[in-house]
Formats: sequence, C-alpha cells, structure tokens
Amino acid sequence: MANLEHGIANTPQTKFRLGSITKQFTATAVLQLQEQGSLQVNDSISTYLPHYPQGEQITVHHLLTHTAGIPNYTSFPDYAQNKRTPMTVDEVINWFNERPLEFASGDRYSYSNSGYVVLTKLIETVSGQPYADYLQQHIFEPLEMNNSGYDRPEPILSYRAAGYTPSSAGYNNAQFLDMSIPSGAGALYSTIEDLHNWDQALYSDIILSESSRRLMFSPTVGMGEENGNADYGYGWVIDCAYERERVAHGGRIDGFTTSIARFLDERVIIIVLSNLETAPVY
Repeated sequence: MANLEHGIANTPQTKFRLGSITKQFTATAVLQLQEQGSLQVNDSISTYLPHYPQGEQITVHHLLTHTAGIPNYTSFPDYAQNKRTPMTVDEVINWFNERPLEFASGDRYSYSNSGYVVLTKLIETVSGQPYADYLQQHIFEPLEMNNSGYDRPEPILSYRAAGYTPSSAGYNNAQFLDMSIPSGAGALYSTIEDLHNWDQALYSDIILSESSRRLMFSPTVGMGEENGNADYGYGWVIDCAYERERVAHGGRIDGFTTSIARFLDERVIIIVLSNLETAPVY
C-alpha cells in the first residue's frame, strides 16, 4: 500500500524516497562538472572549498569512494534528535567537519554519508546552482524523469508513498526526517519507471561520456569481507551475482528501503522500491 490510512495501493507511478540510491546521481553531477572542466576528481577539495578543515588531504575522489575518513554523521549519538531539525548544507557539514578524520584519506574504505554531503556543497559551489536545481536541469529533464526530484514534505506531490515501520500492531508511520538532512547522500525520490529511464541512459552518452561512465563503474576500492569483498566505484557497488557482473546500490531511509541492480552484459535491471523500512528488497 502506498498509503494505509487512505487505502491507496502502490502503482508503477508511485513516488518513493530512494535513500542512498541518491548517491549515484550526486556522483553523476560531479562527473558532469569534470567533463565541463569545472573540477577534477583528483583535486583536493580545498581547491573548491578552501575553508574545509584538512581539505588539502581529501580529494573529490576520496569523497566519491568513501575513502576520505570523514566520520559518518548518521551514526552520531545525536543524529536521532537532530534529524528532525531543518538545516542548510553548511549546517549539516558543520555537524561533522571539526571532528578528526577516522583514518588518513585514501587509506581504506568506510561508508560515510558525510562525504556525499560535502559533494553536495561542492556541486553547488562549482555549478552556482542549488543541488536540487542542478539535478533537475542536467539529469531529470534531459531524461524525461518527470516523477523524480529532491523530496521535501512541504510541496503537494501526487502519488507520494507514505513510509512505514513494522510494529506489534502491524505498522506505524515512520519517524519524521527533515529532508534537508540527507541532501545529496539520500534525499531524492523517484519511480520504477523513471529509474528505468535512468538505467537506459547509462548505456548512452546522453548524460555522461563513455570515459566518465567507465570511471563511475570502475572497482576503485575494496569494501572488505563484511561487504562480501565487493568493490566501490562512484556511487555504485561493483560485484558479481549469479556468476554475472553487477553494479548495484541499496538505500534505506526512515520508512523506505530500496535496491537497484544492473547486469550490464545482459542489459537487465532489477529495481525494488518499498515504503516499508524492513522490506527484504535485496
């Protein structure tokens, strides 16, 4: 059900929050800006964000691959309290940027939503546009992804799914999350049909050149045994399933859990979007 209280079923047009599937769109925006000559992924972030602490040690590449060592703000003890409070991108960054790095940048992989918030700020600084506007103009509109965007609770959004968590009585409404908090790490919504458009575009040069797509899907860093010895590229996990190469990513955000998996040789995509936080989408 898209909405239990009103008895409305999910359909292919239902809009779901994507959670961390958002990261592949953030990575795409960064690669587009590189193609435009506005940035280079091997540059330190201090080139573009000169006031970021220790920014000379951290490259854009490190942020994209979760190898920067920036502590993950969604794991902080005060996250549950602060996630209800509207924040600017700068305020979210100030939440974690003064904390010491967990390891020297580039040393290893450690999943961090914080890095993708910094990428959000980088996109806005370099492009001169708000993150949501940049994605709308340079990704969603060219691909006719008319049912995708940055999810905010204030606008009336037709076919919006409500998010749920399980309870002893069946289901509860998910806890409130102000959507300024996840930003480019997890704030987008979409539909299965729009994500199919997205998949098809990634076989062409409409959004990214072949060299940028190759960079995005390159197994750059090992994610460790706890992650099945998969590798991480730019906003995508690269591994094997059913003896086939797969590029994939999941997402989980209050009330929603999602999965997208592309089998490139077969040109097959599997998309699962759920508005139940514990749904076994994988």
